Amino acid sequence: MNDMTAARAAKTPAATPAPAEFGAVDWFRAEIDRFIEEMGKPGRSLLSFVPRFVMPKPAIELTDAGDVYRLSAELPGLTEKDVKIELADGILTIAAEKHEAAEREEEGVLINERRHGHFERRISLPVDADEDKIKARFKHGLLTLDIGKDADASKAVRKIKIES
Repeated sequence: MNDMTAARAAKTPAATPAPAEFGAVDWFRAEIDRFIEEMGKPGRSLLSFVPRFVMPKPAIELTDAGDVYRLSAELPGLTEKDVKIELADGILTIAAEKHEAAEREEEGVLINERRHGHFERRISLPVDADEDKIKARFKHGLLTLDIGKDADASKAVRKIKIES
C-alpha cells in the first residue's frame, strides 16, 4: 500500500470516498487496496468490493423466436417478489431490489450483516412488438418474457421518397 492510500485508508476504514472527491484512478487504486486488506475478514465478501452506489446490471438476451420475441434476464439470488416489470412508451423496465440481514456468532464474535442491492434495466422494444401480448415467467433466477408480435405493425411502415 502506498503512502497516499495508507493515509486515505486511515481516514475511512470502511469505505473509500466517491470518485467525485478525488481522481478516479486514485479511487480505483484505493478500492483495490481496501479489497485486498479485507479479504478473509468475517462479514466481508467479494460483493463488498463493488461500490455502494454502483450495482452490476444483469445479463439479458433478446431473441426472435418466430411468433414472439423472447427476452431472458439472469437474476440469481432474487425471487419474483424482488422483481418489478413495467412498460411505458415502448420501453420495458426491469428493476429489482433486495434487502438481506443475517446475524451469527463465530468464535465469540457477533457478526451482523446487512446487504442492499438495486438495479434497473431499460430495453426499447422492437417496433412490431405487441405491448398487450407480454407474458413473464420467473424460475430458478431466470426471468423470461415472451413478447408477442403485432402482424399489422409492418404495414405501418411508410417509405419516404428523397427529393432532389
